[in-house]
Amino acid sequence: MAHDERLVARVLADARDLVRGEIAELVLRRRATGYGPLYDLVADYPLREGKGLRPAICLSAAIAAGGRTEQALGSATALELLHNGFLVHDDIEDASTFRRGRATLFADRGVPVAINVGDATNILSVGVLLENVSTVGVRKALLVLREFERMARESVEGQAIELDWIAAGTFDLEDRDYVRMVYKKTCWYTVIAPLRIGVICGSPPGEGRPTEDELLDLVALGFHAGVAFQITDDVLNLVADEGAYGKESAGDLWEGKRTVMLLHFLRTVGAADRERALRLLTVARPDKDAGEVAWLAAAMEREGSIDHGRALAQRYSRKALELESRVLGPSRDDDSADYRHFLREMLHYVIDRTL
Repeated sequence: MAHDERLVARVLADARDLVRGEIAELVLRRRATGYGPLYDLVADYPLREGKGLRPAICLSAAIAAGGRTEQALGSATALELLHNGFLVHDDIEDASTFRRGRATLFADRGVPVAINVGDATNILSVGVLLENVSTVGVRKALLVLREFERMARESVEGQAIELDWIAAGTFDLEDRDYVRMVYKKTCWYTVIAPLRIGVICGSPPGEGRPTEDELLDLVALGFHAGVAFQITDDVLNLVADEGAYGKESAGDLWEGKRTVMLLHFLRTVGAADRERALRLLTVARPDKDAGEVAWLAAAMEREGSIDHGRALAQRYSRKALELESRVLGPSRDDDSADYRHFLREMLHYVIDRTL
């Protein structure tokens, strides 16, 4: 499922540059009237080199719906801020030490500072959302705010499910359990909400636009694309080069994350290897043995668990592609064509990417 690499790279880079510029200006304004050192740290994660997928989806959906970049730029910026606020908090919860090529904020500055920076980042996103009143009007600004509330609520519920599995030592899980968790934790804030918010911002004016049916159809599309994205991310965590991937290699095993690959391995491997794996997974991260983590990663590869994850990601991606033309409609022969094409290519990209 090779994607149009040139188009995807260009749209991602353009969206990333636009949003990073907005964030840099916002930080400068807040720095001028607030506590400067806090906003220097707020700028850290957003200005590191990331994919920019969420802003790109949001902006492309807005333009494909007939709107202009400026109608969705504030919302795309708020999405990126919220995403980075979540990442700061996630790194604390997961005890992750590596993010986008550098030490995580909590590893560098400590837990209290990182929690406060994550909070500040999320609060900044709310301020950006309030500015939508002047760009898309009160009605659409409120619709976007409603989408943000749903997205954030689903995400924290998904995180709670995963944290409960870890706290309770739960490993007897099926793929459907993983998919339910990912639907909440990943799908809403990676694909569903960016699509829906973009369509809201870019739709023509009118009391009934966009329709509830249009927005509802985007949930199914974003669900399948989001699951494919997350499984692929989990696969890359195991097989990608750490420097290129931008996160800690095999970090999910160090953290005991219940990925579809790990769950497949635990269901299918012999009793002795299952017991060995569980001994490792139930040990606190600081006490884990690096050799045992390497053994588990290699054993999952031998058992076919990595292939199982790839196949499942492809299945969800194919379903997303089946839904795409019906949900998003045909491409128009105008300036929006590239952005509409990007939304289709994005469905290939989420499983075809190597970084």
